[in-house]
Amino acid sequence: MKKVLKAIAMLLVVAAVVFAAGCAEKTETIGNETQGDSEQVPPTTPETPVETIENVTENNTAENNTTQANETVETGPVVTEADSGKTISLKNGENFTLNFTENPSTGYSWELNLSEGLSILSDEYIEGPNPQHMEGVPGTHSWIIEAIAPGSQQVNGIYKRPWENTTGTEENFTLNVEVV
Repeated sequence: MKKVLKAIAMLLVVAAVVFAAGCAEKTETIGNETQGDSEQVPPTTPETPVETIENVTENNTAENNTTQANETVETGPVVTEADSGKTISLKNGENFTLNFTENPSTGYSWELNLSEGLSILSDEYIEGPNPQHMEGVPGTHSWIIEAIAPGSQQVNGIYKRPWENTTGTEENFTLNVEVV
């Protein structure tokens, strides 16, 4: 009987160790993010910042390519939802960044439609500051887009749940891009 109790106690100890190891969370620090409960400082964006892309998969309906790890990409101007309806000018081969507020935990996300002269180089969602580790915290969806053909190009976006029909009440975004 003593041996059975010792075996059960040993199994409980092993199970507790395995459970504790599985619950341990390893956090990775990238860029201006910080670990722990300290507040995050939003990144500053110089006029032509340089960003390192690591293992980013292109999300373009025409073709799916993977950007090489540690490839340096100049991101150019930063555009937000507030810039809807505006026009920007770029040289062929230049990039710009779209930063939209998004809360995918509610089911809502931005769906982009690009004209053929634009290509998505990176597509990334970054959760906003969350010191209490709560669920459902909104963040920023960020795309780096490259002008690949001269002419009048356009980015259209709609903020909706992908499984719902478009009703006309959704938030929309339009950006005109003149590529020379």
